[in-house]
Amino acid sequence: MDKDELKTIGDIFGWIGTVITFYFFAAPGVPFYKLLRGQIKLNDAPGFLLIFSFLNCILWFNYGLLLDRPQMYSTNGVGSGLTLIFVTIFIIFFTKQKYYLAILCLCGLIALIIVISYLSYFVIYYKYVGYSANVFNVLMYIATGEKIYRVFQTKNYNLMPIFSIIGAFLSSSCWLIYGILDFEINVIIPNALGVVFSIIQLIVYFYFYCKKKSEEKIIENDASDPKTDEALTTTASATMISPIASSEKPK
Repeated sequence: MDKDELKTIGDIFGWIGTVITFYFFAAPGVPFYKLLRGQIKLNDAPGFLLIFSFLNCILWFNYGLLLDRPQMYSTNGVGSGLTLIFVTIFIIFFTKQKYYLAILCLCGLIALIIVISYLSYFVIYYKYVGYSANVFNVLMYIATGEKIYRVFQTKNYNLMPIFSIIGAFLSSSCWLIYGILDFEINVIIPNALGVVFSIIQLIVYFYFYCKKKSEEKIIENDASDPKTDEALTTTASATMISPIASSEKPK
């Protein structure tokens, strides 16, 4: 295959990755809906992860525009909009609904967007925009480690959103192939990390999932085993008879 054919195949994977990434960016809507309804606490919402995701999307959006890559700027344009909505909800709850603080934080984010966009187009060489995006990619993946830590503490695998993790794995895999076929190192590095971190999260999730199911099965088998019930009955009877027998004195 020549370079043009590889690029065409890479573009196909890029568009597949775009569709999957839309789902990935929309997935936090579920916990934030529960947060608004008071069904979960603020700590259970992936707020700081979304802040890094938002900044990451802004940088990749600008990088895609600079390189004229429609897959990049369309994906991260939608991602920026969705994550901004979730970040706004998080900030409102994080500031305990003190709206003046929330407005100040949002103004700070908007100012940051303007500064990043200005630097991207007029000051920084486009490759450095990609390098900066990689930094926020790494920070975003590090932020997922907080969920892994909490799962190890609580043994509750439900703290990890399995469908978001699967979406992240599929999205990173498609974008990794896109970067390899398009010879774009700034796309290869973050998505290779994304694949690795997603696999780690899947391993942790299914380890605690299988462990929990195994424990439940053992308890269920013990409860339904007639021999166990008979043994418990015999032990109880022996316990009741034993004091009476011990109280009788030999004549």
